[in-house]
Amino acid sequence: MQLPSLVFSRLIAGLIATVVLTCLLAAGALTPISSSDAEQMAEWLKDMASGLVQSPLGIFLNNLAASLLMMVPALGIGLAAYIVYQTGLVIAAISASSRIPAVFSLLVPFVTLYGFVEMLAYGFAVSESFYLASAAVRKRFGRELRILPFVVAVVVGLLALAAVIEWSLIAFFQRFSPS
Repeated sequence: MQLPSLVFSRLIAGLIATVVLTCLLAAGALTPISSSDAEQMAEWLKDMASGLVQSPLGIFLNNLAASLLMMVPALGIGLAAYIVYQTGLVIAAISASSRIPAVFSLLVPFVTLYGFVEMLAYGFAVSESFYLASAAVRKRFGRELRILPFVVAVVVGLLALAAVIEWSLIAFFQRFSPS
């Protein structure tokens, strides 16, 4: 396969996976959740996120760990679906506990760009999971392993950009919140 054709097919696969993952995120965010579950999840997120959002590196490493799991051949697809749906449920919990419509909470990461960039990175990670599994079945795993570092580099670059944007937004809005 020629390089332009390879890049184009990977781009299309990554975009398709991004759309599917975004739909799963929306499904989780729009799932009805009880107020007690919402409070529990919001408290858990507050505890967990307090350490992560201290720097872009914390956000980046958390998202990188998730994306590396998403690249595991075949299994990564299921892990990605679970991780993204659970993230949607956290959005639902935050929305329920703050009385903000879930659709607004869901749109914020995409309007501020970091959500789109992050989901695109996850889309490339998931599509690589598919390509790795497919290559293993077709006994072309070695060839796919030569492509893997380039995909990892794209995912790392996108996640680094998303982490800097997300952290900058958090730092900006923390200036306006009461301590």
